[in-house]
Amino acid sequence: MATTQPVSNGKSTQDKVSVDVDSLIIGRAIRFPIHDQSGVLLLSEGAVISDVFKQKLRDRDIMQIQVHANDASLISSKLAAPAPEAPKPTPPRDNDVDAKLKKVIDDGLQFVTNEGPAAREAVKFHGAESYNHETQSHISKKSQEQCATIKSLMNSTQSAKALDGLKLRDSITNTLSTMCEDFDCVNASALHLSEDTGLSERCYRMAVLGMSIAVEMGLNDENVCRIGITGMLHDWGMLKIREEIRNPVRPLTYVEKLERQKHVMHSVDMLEKIKGLPTLVSLVSYQIHEQMDGSGYPRGRRGTNIHLFARILNVADAYVELTSAYPFRDALSPYDATRVILQGVRQGKYDSNVVRGMLRAQSLFPVGSIVMLSSGKMARVLRANGDRFTEPIVQLIQDEAGKPLSSSEEEDHVLNIAESEFFVTQALPILHGPEPIPAPHFLKNPAILKKRQSQTETVSVD
Repeated sequence: MATTQPVSNGKSTQDKVSVDVDSLIIGRAIRFPIHDQSGVLLLSEGAVISDVFKQKLRDRDIMQIQVHANDASLISSKLAAPAPEAPKPTPPRDNDVDAKLKKVIDDGLQFVTNEGPAAREAVKFHGAESYNHETQSHISKKSQEQCATIKSLMNSTQSAKALDGLKLRDSITNTLSTMCEDFDCVNASALHLSEDTGLSERCYRMAVLGMSIAVEMGLNDENVCRIGITGMLHDWGMLKIREEIRNPVRPLTYVEKLERQKHVMHSVDMLEKIKGLPTLVSLVSYQIHEQMDGSGYPRGRRGTNIHLFARILNVADAYVELTSAYPFRDALSPYDATRVILQGVRQGKYDSNVVRGMLRAQSLFPVGSIVMLSSGKMARVLRANGDRFTEPIVQLIQDEAGKPLSSSEEEDHVLNIAESEFFVTQALPILHGPEPIPAPHFLKNPAILKKRQSQTETVSVD
């Protein structure tokens, strides 16, 4: 981070560290003077960091300042963020697989029937309420058990023996039932699995996010569960890909990318060993990596020629991939990954209705991530807030002086940003990488934000 050097204040020697100006937290008071790199006084002790002060530093091309080591963790978002709680090549196509799935399409399964009540109707609305500790512990335990189940069944497909898909169906049904109890808590629990990059954990995260999107898009229980099952199964063909290509330690070559993309065909073959699966699961699994603009694989399909369930899981897959780390690159923060997907919508890569469903499910600042508020307080995103994509429900975890709140205090400090005078100024890292991400410029202007919200254009996904 910074070099530490002695700087005299005339009375004693104090340790100073370099801090980036962009990381300064507005509203925080300093206990010691701030100097520039040459030792010139910039701000006296007892003063408060303001937006005007930061702008003046930028105007003078001062990008780093010297602050006392005891102040650094209080006024710099880089040091204040807490650790987390727990162009595409075309691969070879398999003509036999193509022939099998052509019949599925010809039989009309490309179209979605969504009769009966929407799954969303059974989801309990918790409002500005913290998670129940018992429920949270139960969800965390269940998610670990489901990952273990996926891993066990996945490894079993390596044998010639057929598998019964009942365990998978039961697992997905239980996940939906838990979602109905506390939708946001399930999503937050899945987010915290992101540091485990095992195939089973990634499949589980993708299934949960895919189901969450489906719930917000108004699909019924049966369709939500179909999406969940497919999300859990779709990447099992990766087990037939060489380890050095499946889990690369460096960027893959063109030929290696082609080899890795063969997992789509392998997955369809493996699905035939699982009894009791709807034929639709194979079709959706085969199309998950297709893109709306035709740039995907294995067939380069476009738009509505891609099954809706595949379009949903394609967005979920992109999010999980972006927030997963590899030895040769860091994972993106949840917020930054969401912004990349929004850019993909503008480029015609993703279905805008699906991405809108994702924003409803976890907001622009995904559930479980950390944000800084205009009050100078730090908060964890607790719940999404419908179409208020930039104004989620948060739980304060630090006060404006940078003091961590106790567990009991956190429970009493749940804030619906849409009903408050504050707004998000920064999304802070909770996964990998040290850099805070500035919020979009319009979030820093409450008047513009409120205007955009009233026009339901806060985040454009059209």
